Amino acid sequence: MLKINILLILTLVISSVFTKFIRNKYNIIDPQRIRYVSNTHQWVEIPLVVLGVIFIVLFWIFEISVLLYLAIAIFAVVPLFRSFVEYKYEREEKEYIITLIDFGIWSIFMGVLLVYYISILN
Repeated sequence: MLKINILLILTLVISSVFTKFIRNKYNIIDPQRIRYVSNTHQWVEIPLVVLGVIFIVLFWIFEISVLLYLAIAIFAVVPLFRSFVEYKYEREEKEYIITLIDFGIWSIFMGVLLVYYISILN
């Protein structure tokens, strides 16, 4: 468990450093809260996040690994959808760059965590 906590803290630090660097380099203004481009964006993203959380809770209760894989897939689709919408409708704000970098960093974290989880099961 200590390895997972260290990996999580390291991922948070790396994500923060990269985000700060990219914001300074491209002069991207930091939004103070989550912004939705349109009502459609909001109505697609919120149910996906809720569905992902439901799958994680069901995984903890029933320990069916397929639920974990579905949750990972859903949480991979959410930032990709967000970056697509930001790129398509608010390209000049360049927030999609931050979203894609965060997605990459957290994808690496989830990949390492998934490999660790599979190695524990075997």
